[in-house]
Amino acid sequence: MLLFVIIFNLVITCINCYLVFKLWQSYLSLQQLTYQLTDIEQQLNKLLSASPDLILRGQQRTAQLRKLYKKFLMQLAIAQKVFRSLKFVWKVWYRIQN
Repeated sequence: MLLFVIIFNLVITCINCYLVFKLWQSYLSLQQLTYQLTDIEQQLNKLLSASPDLILRGQQRTAQLRKLYKKFLMQLAIAQKVFRSLKFVWKVWYRIQN
């Protein structure tokens, strides 16, 4: 009976040692992952810290482009009216000549 208890305790001890080894490996892996994630977070913070200024600048340039586009559309409408008028004058002039 004593031999059984000793062998059983040795088996439990071996299982516990194996579990401790695996837990230690998991701990080291998680620690390395934590360092990597912390490094990534710091890099992303540096990268994204300039984004509010870039977004604001992009919005301002978009507003400026919209104004220029409106101005262009107005100038295009005026040019179309001028060309229609010239076409009309050309037709009238051609009929008068014939």
